Amino acid sequence: MEQINLEDLPKKTLVELLKVYSRNWQTLDGLWFGAVEAEFGLDTASRLDLGNWEKQSVLEAERLKKVLKLRGSLTSVLQVLSLMTWQLTSQLFEIDEETPERIVFHYSRCAVQEGRKKLNKPVFACKNMKLALLSNIAKAVEPKAVVRCLHCPPDERHTDFWCKWELTLRPAEKKAPPAVRYNT
Repeated sequence: MEQINLEDLPKKTLVELLKVYSRNWQTLDGLWFGAVEAEFGLDTASRLDLGNWEKQSVLEAERLKKVLKLRGSLTSVLQVLSLMTWQLTSQLFEIDEETPERIVFHYSRCAVQEGRKKLNKPVFACKNMKLALLSNIAKAVEPKAVVRCLHCPPDERHTDFWCKWELTLRPAEKKAPPAVRYNT
């Protein structure tokens, strides 16, 4: 048998492989979450999942930033966010406003919420989890980044989107003026 080397595959095949790997990863995460939820309840599944995501999201964001050779900025945060493993097979966020100091974006589709709906499960109140996830990703890429939730479950479903977020830069800390010295 001849081994397949990634370097020899055409770009189109590599992109499809990335999507397959992403989908496999999402399936594993979903199966794990569902099993913990069934065995121990939604609160326990959410708590354990958040603990994992808090660590995993930072590692993944740092790795993507390094591979892409990005410098910190709000745009870099969105570039990393668009390539996170869980994002590769989901509909990408949409940008509502963008300046160097502020970006507002939303997700009109949500694989997690839509998957729960298919299984006749209630909407998942993901605001705190998603805020922690996005904040960790943002800070790993741009340490001055601040994420604010504008809308997310358990908020009532908006007709045009599941969740909406604001990304800003924390103002630079003002340095204290130098001490005045008097000659005596």
